[in-house]
Amino acid sequence: MLDLENSFIALESLPIVRYISIPINADIKNFESKINKKIGFPCWLKLSSSLHKTKIQAVKKCHNFEDLEKTHQQFKKRFKGSKFLVQKHIEGLEIIAGIKEDETFGKVLLIGSGGSLTEIIKDVEFRVLPVYKEEILSTLRELKIFKMLIEKKCNIKKLTDLINKFSDLNIKEADLNPIIVNEKQAVIVDARVKI
Repeated sequence: MLDLENSFIALESLPIVRYISIPINADIKNFESKINKKIGFPCWLKLSSSLHKTKIQAVKKCHNFEDLEKTHQQFKKRFKGSKFLVQKHIEGLEIIAGIKEDETFGKVLLIGSGGSLTEIIKDVEFRVLPVYKEEILSTLRELKIFKMLIEKKCNIKKLTDLINKFSDLNIKEADLNPIIVNEKQAVIVDARVKI
């Protein structure tokens, strides 16, 4: 996947998120023990693709293995020949971080409210790269969601560190959406990257 020039790569290609996901490329029953030990329930089944999974209804929350197995069968019929991911369910607030090329400013970093809220509330800020941790933190403070991050006692340091590492990557374009942040951690749940 990584050698496809100018194409987007999907979630499982990113080492930073591998620990919360299990790629499913065969009968899901073969993965039951691994899913129970590593992922647990509830969990998410999603299409392994750089497409917007919510828009094409290619992601679903599953509450037990029977539910997961049934959803997997449905997805296999709809997305023939595709691979899927079983992903750990993580509670927290959703943030988006992105990198894109701007005609005027060059590479810019986007930070904002993530998940399904991204396009609805338009709570985003842009910064010209490179940026430092202090600038990332000040950008977070400008967001509407920052008040909720504080109220929920989310780990701002982990979130800032993650976005800082992301902003240093040598990539053409990327979206981390969402990053889920809670008291303990900031975790990339879905991503697409153009290298």
